[in-house]
Parts: sequence; C-alpha cells; structure tokens
Amino acid sequence: MTDELLKCSDFVPHIGTDFVIAADDLPALAMTLTSAEPLQPTKGGNDLRPPFMLLFRSKNQDVLQQRLFQLRHAVMGDLDLFLVPSARDAEGVEYCATFN
Repeated sequence: MTDELLKCSDFVPHIGTDFVIAADDLPALAMTLTSAEPLQPTKGGNDLRPPFMLLFRSKNQDVLQQRLFQLRHAVMGDLDLFLVPSARDAEGVEYCATFN
C-alpha cells in the first residue's frame, strides 16, 4: 500500500493487531496498533485526505528514534510510516504516526 491511498478507515479494522518493524539495522519488533483516530481538518479544507493519527504500542522498553520505518502487517502488507515516540511507561513505548 502507498501512503497516498491510506485513510483512517483502512486501519480501524486492524486495531489490536501487530505491525512488525522490518529494518536492516534493527531486530524485528512487533508493535500493536492501539488507536486510529480522525483529526480536525485544516482550515481551508484543501486536504488531500482527511487527516488522522495512529498509535502503536511496543512492549520493548528501548525507545526508537523518530524516523521512517517499514512496517509489515499480515493483511495490509508493507507500509512505510514515520513513527515518533510519544510516551513510555512500565508496559512499553507508544509511537504515533500522523497523516495530514
């Protein structure tokens, strides 16, 4: 799937499922999609798609630097998403991907 085609509704059915980071410089790391929420459209209404935000949770305590990652999903296939660490607690690290 390409980023241009993705919408919030593409991710909603996959909440609770795992996406795995596939990077040459990292071991495979599973992240669970915990949320897919629409965001407020920008003023002017010329958005190419309605904006939305995804939240992922990794049980790994190591915080990854924000960057573009390739994620693999059993149904959605390979996706390139820019992930930003947004929270860390005793259960792991949360990452956010925002689509404008």
